[in-house]
Amino acid sequence: MNEHSFIKSIHRYLHPDVHSWKIHDTFTGGVPDAMYSGPAGVLFVEYKYIKQLPKRASTPLKHSLSALQLQWLNRMKVSAKAALIVGVGDTCIILVDDFSTNICKTRYIEQAVARKDVARFIYSETHTTK
Repeated sequence: MNEHSFIKSIHRYLHPDVHSWKIHDTFTGGVPDAMYSGPAGVLFVEYKYIKQLPKRASTPLKHSLSALQLQWLNRMKVSAKAALIVGVGDTCIILVDDFSTNICKTRYIEQAVARKDVARFIYSETHTTK
């Protein structure tokens, strides 16, 4: 599986009321992969897919978030919602706070959710007022 297939596999579970836009911008670097919207607001998401977890529990995942992507996510977080979703196999981890933090194998396993749960998270962020 590659990142494109990973994103499609999550979009299959999206509620029909969620407006989704798979962003493809060849002119500006760092733009998030997708934007979702609903009555409760807008969510920008950067997706990263890793083929397998590292062997050691303390080894950080290499998810290749670029400096420009980090800047975009932090900029979006000021006026909208933003998330970094890292996937391995059939599971994902959702980061909404510190996008530059290292994620070790142990943390990934503890916080991993199914792709359906990612779609539920997207729905919640765009359709539920808090």
